[in-house]
Amino acid sequence: MNSLNITASSLGVDKIFDVHSHIGATPYLRQDIKNLLEEMDASEVEKSAICPMGAHIVCRNAEGNDFMGSIVAAHPDRFVGFATVNPWFEDDAIRELQRSVAKWNLSGLKLHPPMQGFQANDKIVFPVIEEAIRLGLPIYIHSGTPVSSLPLQILELARRYPEGSFILGHLGGGDFFLDVPLAFPAVDNVYVETSLTCHPVFVLQAIESLGSHRVLFGSDSPNSEINTELEKIRGLGLDRETLNQVLWRNAETLLVI
Repeated sequence: MNSLNITASSLGVDKIFDVHSHIGATPYLRQDIKNLLEEMDASEVEKSAICPMGAHIVCRNAEGNDFMGSIVAAHPDRFVGFATVNPWFEDDAIRELQRSVAKWNLSGLKLHPPMQGFQANDKIVFPVIEEAIRLGLPIYIHSGTPVSSLPLQILELARRYPEGSFILGHLGGGDFFLDVPLAFPAVDNVYVETSLTCHPVFVLQAIESLGSHRVLFGSDSPNSEINTELEKIRGLGLDRETLNQVLWRNAETLLVI
């Protein structure tokens, strides 16, 4: 183990659950199971939530969902899986979400409005959101990319569906983070995920404005690194109870692990 790695032991927490990572490939990035497991082990990450990437999230949804499901089936102690469907596929998207949960028992839904080609609060996504809620799935939505995926668009979805559980990816993004402490106390069904935030103080402000019970640690590996994302958390001076909430307990509660 690299002596510079931040670990569960060095942070003084019981374990770490990374709520957002990827296995697969894009034209620019790729990550296989071995790479991710090695990275997890180096930081003593007990479990990661994985979701598709590249073409698997844009158009080859069934292939990506089967890939996630097969990985979880092979490593149930290390991974939980998020399905993805593109709302443009309409009824086919609903059937694919149902199939992926029935076949693989995947634990959540990942939506990426910029890659999948819709605005986060457009009515095209309503049927998919409604089916995810019916299936009891938390809904992770990438945020921070104008004009398709802004925090306030996702806030509008959360207000439309108060019975749903939403995860705001990347804490709203570096350019739109201020919407989070200002607007998101108005709802109680949105968690915020910490990966790719450009300054650790954003995480601290989210904890202070929303409560530590609504903040989830994520790495977005391989877009970032687990160790890099843990460095942001380590520097905040959080007490052990808060660290345990953010680094694993909230994720386990939300995903019913």
